Amino acid sequence: MKKIAFVSIAIIMGLTFAVISVSFAEKKAGESIFEYKKELSLTDKQEKNLRDILAKLQNYLTDKQKELNGLRAELSKMIAESADLDKIKAKLNDIAEIQVDASYEDIVSNRAIETELTGTQLSKWRGMQAEFRKNLQQAQGAASKTKEIKK
Repeated sequence: MKKIAFVSIAIIMGLTFAVISVSFAEKKAGESIFEYKKELSLTDKQEKNLRDILAKLQNYLTDKQKELNGLRAELSKMIAESADLDKIKAKLNDIAEIQVDASYEDIVSNRAIETELTGTQLSKWRGMQAEFRKNLQQAQGAASKTKEIKK
């Protein structure tokens, strides 16, 4: 039973890490838009609106992260105490719901950002994001290879 609990916690933490990693990458890419203000020809008004959108998203994600931390702590305690499986499943569903909501809010924010940009700006920005993701994947691939070598 303890082995199952450990495996369950490991899976949950792994999934959580994946969601946080993706969110971090998207957040980092989103924040970097201001580094390209000149290249994108952003107006001051566009910059203000984009900052407002991202600030709202960041506040939302911060609140949800606090909620997730509390739910994960409760889940760990429930698993350690061999709580009823239906209650554990309900807690997992609560965690999943927050993760889905956070992903949805990220998409909503991205769409709001897209509406602030002109067609030309959006095309340039998407190209920059694609390059960022490509570089991120290459860095992650290199890190994975380094871990494999160390084993």
